[in-house]
Amino acid sequence: MDEQPAAPAEAAAPAARRPGRRTLALIVVPIIALVIAGNVGNAIHPTLVNEHPLLLVALEPRNRFLLLVAGSVDFWPFLTVAVVRRMASDPLFYLLGFLYGDAGVRWMERRMGDEVGLVTAMERWFTRAGPVLVFLFPGLFACVLAGATKMKPALFMALNLAGTVTVVTLLYRFAEVFDGPLGAVNRFYGNNGLTLTIISVALTALWLFNQRRRGRGEIQSVARMEEELTGGDGPDGGRA
Repeated sequence: MDEQPAAPAEAAAPAARRPGRRTLALIVVPIIALVIAGNVGNAIHPTLVNEHPLLLVALEPRNRFLLLVAGSVDFWPFLTVAVVRRMASDPLFYLLGFLYGDAGVRWMERRMGDEVGLVTAMERWFTRAGPVLVFLFPGLFACVLAGATKMKPALFMALNLAGTVTVVTLLYRFAEVFDGPLGAVNRFYGNNGLTLTIISVALTALWLFNQRRRGRGEIQSVARMEEELTGGDGPDGGRA
């Protein structure tokens, strides 16, 4: 009796389907909204620092802004707003890595650039000390890599929350120690708020224009995410 040819490997184990466009949109749209909020906060921060400090934190929780507003708000509101805002994008980047794996990591490399080999080093270290890196560096790098390596969601969220709370708390205490110099900066903002806001808006607009012209704008990068992740294979990224 003639032997039947073996079935192709791909027939026995079909390739995993990529997430649909709607799923990716649920990740991309909130990230774009957060990027826009950050740009707005950065542009008008001279006005917000003294007049609406928590709004500034909600828009753009950069370390320098947290240090500047820490002396004018109570600890618990400061901690709550800063932690929620800082963590807002982290589950989205985790999902990006979880759903797209290596393609998500490669997108992160292109978005962040790797002139000094930081991304490559982080990838190497993550295989050895992933939980430690999620705790110490709760941001884009660690979140995408945590998802790509299939770290358990509960562990990821616990480490991410603990790391973010720790960083924000340390910034608040640091601001208490350097209250004098930071207070002087705030008074300068208060005395020149309108002028500094106009300058800041102009500089932010110029920076965004330059980034867009060079094809390195944050919004552009996120908006092109589908094409980059799927390799541009058709309107549905090659999915049936």
